[in-house]
Amino acid sequence: MNENIENVAWQREKALRTYSTGAIVFYASWLVRFILRETGLLTNFLDYAIAVPFVVGLVFLLYSFGCLLRVRRPLEKNRELREALNDERVQLNTLLAFKFGFFALLAGLAFFAIFNFFSPISDLVGVLISLLLLGAFGYVLKFYILERD
Repeated sequence: MNENIENVAWQREKALRTYSTGAIVFYASWLVRFILRETGLLTNFLDYAIAVPFVVGLVFLLYSFGCLLRVRRPLEKNRELREALNDERVQLNTLLAFKFGFFALLAGLAFFAIFNFFSPISDLVGVLISLLLLGAFGYVLKFYILERD
């Protein structure tokens, strides 16, 4: 049983690492494209060049999502495994990661407010999606960092 717990924990860590990497690549390309588009500096060449890391990050996210679903199956079937991998430390890390994601969202809101002061933003939906992604990706990234330690 102990070996099974370590195996599932390793698979979860690997999936979270892949998800975090994909999230960073995806969000960075999203944000660069958004800023360039809003400032009017986005050319066709840059748009296509930014699309490459965007798609790569999206593929990483989809792959890691599938990995996380595969990790979830044994947890649903085995109560002892679920209790071992969802102890107090994991619950505390979840809470801390949620707080970090919330404050990342607030920092993103401050960034867009300052950005809007210098260059008025016309795409409100893009800002809202950016903030949602920042909060979600901040949560997962912080959870992965806390779980790795």
